[in-house]
Amino acid sequence: MIPSINTGVLPAQQINSSQLLGEGAKLLLETATLPSRLPTLLLGEQVTARVADRLDNNQLAVLIKNSLFTLNLPQGVTVSGDTLQLKVASLQPALTFLLQDGSKESAEQTKGSSVQVALSPASKYLTHLLSTQTSDTGKPVLVNAAQQPPPKVAEDLQHGVAKSGLFYESHLKDFADGRTSLAEIKQEPQAKMSQALAASSDHGAVNARPQMQELGNLVQRQLNGLENQQLQFQGMAWPGQPMQMVIEQEKSEADREGNGQEEMQAWSTNLSLHLPALGGMAARIRLVGQAVQVSFAAEDAQAGQLITQNASRLESGLASAGLALASLVVKDDGAAAE
Repeated sequence: MIPSINTGVLPAQQINSSQLLGEGAKLLLETATLPSRLPTLLLGEQVTARVADRLDNNQLAVLIKNSLFTLNLPQGVTVSGDTLQLKVASLQPALTFLLQDGSKESAEQTKGSSVQVALSPASKYLTHLLSTQTSDTGKPVLVNAAQQPPPKVAEDLQHGVAKSGLFYESHLKDFADGRTSLAEIKQEPQAKMSQALAASSDHGAVNARPQMQELGNLVQRQLNGLENQQLQFQGMAWPGQPMQMVIEQEKSEADREGNGQEEMQAWSTNLSLHLPALGGMAARIRLVGQAVQVSFAAEDAQAGQLITQNASRLESGLASAGLALASLVVKDDGAAAE
């Protein structure tokens, strides 16, 4: 079993000379900060780190698997190049990497050397955004279902996903192509935050920091979506009702085999929440064409029975939307709420 790593800020530590001599005098780098959502890393895995910026206190900001890490360098030691080949040296008690530079020079011979890395303004801006982010939750998707019919709830949820800011660049392209309006673009979080940043610029960087943190959170969520090919939400299904939701497009056999054959795409949504009367519940909805497969995992056996008793209502509701209920599975699962 691969040990887990707690994300957050780790204390900066000096690397002594013995740490420079491991594995053929390759440089051992410790992490100073970890991303809020840590990518999968295996002991001994070779990874590529792209240098995003050189920070104070002899630290490097690097992107590994689309996630931002800060690495500590020993005093007087610098590394060359804008990309680094690293090997995961340890996961616990601290995440460390061995520098795989392919050079015959030892780490001691690199002392006093210096290489300037030219970064574009966009790279520096992205680094600043990601270094200010403190969590990956973002703003919740709020849907007031208490006094609204189901179609309105679905419409509000769709609007919340579309205007979450995760598709901002795609919507900008739509605007450039004349497929959307400026008013629609202004509803995006990035547009609202840019206005807030402009308003706070006259009052100094301190007032702008909350907006920068929020924007950094959003950028990290976009990177996570690109990396995992999933759309993840942790928010409110309706006031007072937390939920977790994951939307993804499933890979077909043709995609996995790379044979170029076209198959009907399948989309799946996983929803988990804890209801006051029904307890913990998880639902998986799989859409293939016009056919829908639904499975429920209920923490309470009575909740599962209630779902089964009302299966006809679910089927008729899907039929009114032009969809066919292909299958319905209801099972008891004590871990549904976890």
